[in-house]
Amino acid sequence: MAPVVVIFDLSSVRSVWEGRIIKHKEQQKRERERQEKSALAKIDEEWTLRLECRRRAINKYIERRKDQLNGEVRVRMNHLTHAGKDTQLIGSENLTLPDSRKNTIIEERKFIFELQGMEWKELPETLKDKSYLKELHIKKTSIEIIPSFIVMFQDLIVMDLSRNCIKELPAEIGNMTKLKELNVSFNKLTSVPLELGCCENLEKLNLSSNLELAELPYELRDLQKLSSLDLSSNQFLSMPICVLRMSNLKNLDISNNKLKDLPQDLDRLSELESLFLQKNKLTYLPKVLCRLIKLKMLVVSGNDIKNLPTSLTTDPNLKYIDLRENHLDSIEDKMLSEIFEDDEERQEFERDLMQMYFEELKGREIAPAYTTRVSLSLQL
Repeated sequence: MAPVVVIFDLSSVRSVWEGRIIKHKEQQKRERERQEKSALAKIDEEWTLRLECRRRAINKYIERRKDQLNGEVRVRMNHLTHAGKDTQLIGSENLTLPDSRKNTIIEERKFIFELQGMEWKELPETLKDKSYLKELHIKKTSIEIIPSFIVMFQDLIVMDLSRNCIKELPAEIGNMTKLKELNVSFNKLTSVPLELGCCENLEKLNLSSNLELAELPYELRDLQKLSSLDLSSNQFLSMPICVLRMSNLKNLDISNNKLKDLPQDLDRLSELESLFLQKNKLTYLPKVLCRLIKLKMLVVSGNDIKNLPTSLTTDPNLKYIDLRENHLDSIEDKMLSEIFEDDEERQEFERDLMQMYFEELKGREIAPAYTTRVSLSLQL
C-alpha cells in the first residue's frame, strides 16, 4: 500500500487562533468599558466613602466623650491654605505629616482653643501652657472671672468670651496688643477697663447685651483701628464721648438703649457706613446726619420720632432708612402688627430685608441716586 502523506496549512491554523485571540481581547475591552460606565461602580465608591466618613465621625465623637469624662480640654489645630481657607481640621497636637508638607503647615497653622459647658466655673490651669494660641473661644459657661494670666497670650488675635457670667475684665487685657477681635456680649459687665484702649490693633469690639453697662472710659478713644462697635442692649443714656473719637468706625450699633438725642458733633465719624439706633427714646433726628457722606444704612425704628430733616430722605448717599414704629407711621405700624404674630418674628423679617437689600445693592453696577425710605413701602 502506498504511503499517505498528510499536508497541513499551518498559516491558516495560526490565522484562526489569532482571530479568536483578537476577538477575546475586544470582548474584554468592551466589558471593562461597560463596567467603567456603569452607575454601580460609582454608587459603590460613594457608599464606601460615606461609610468611611461615618466611621471617622463615630471615632471623633467617642474621643470627645472621653475628653469630657476625663475633664480635659482639647486644642484644635486648624491648617490653612495660602488662600486662607480651611482645608483640614485636626483634634490633636501630635500630628505626623509628610515631609513635603511639614514646613508649609508649620508656617500657616494657627491654634484655636474652645471651651463650652455650664459645668465650667473657671478656666482650666492647663490653659497656661497654651500661650501660643491665636484664637480663644470661651462660650456658654458659668465663668465669672477672667484670670490675669490671660496676659500670657501675646499672640492672641481673636478672643470670644460671649454668653458667660463674666462680671469684669482684667486690666491686663491692655497688654494684648495683637488682639483684633473681642466679643464679651451677653455677660454681666458693669464697666470696661480703661486699659482696653491700649489694644491698638483692635478692629471689632462687641459689648452688647450686658444689660447694666452704661458708660465707657474715655481712654477707648485710642482704638483708632476699630471699624465695628456693638453697644446694643445696654443702659447708655447718651453716646459715649470716646466713640465720637474713633475716627475709622464704619459700623456702630447702639440700639436698644436709652438715648434721648444724638450729639451735634456726630459728623466726627466721617467713615461711618451703618448706624443702628432702633429701640431708643429719640424724638428727632439732627441735621448732622446729613453730613455723614459715607452713611448708607440708618435704622431708627421703635423710637418716638415725630419729624425728620427733609434733606435726609433726599440724600443720594443714604440707601436705606428704617423709620418704622415711630409716630410718622402710626397707621402703617398697626397694619404691620397684624401681619406679624410677635416682635421676634418681625425683627427677623427686618434683618432679612436689610440683608437682601444690601446684597442686591452690591450687585448693581450703578448706585441709585435716591434714598429708599422704609415705612410700609414693603409691598407686602
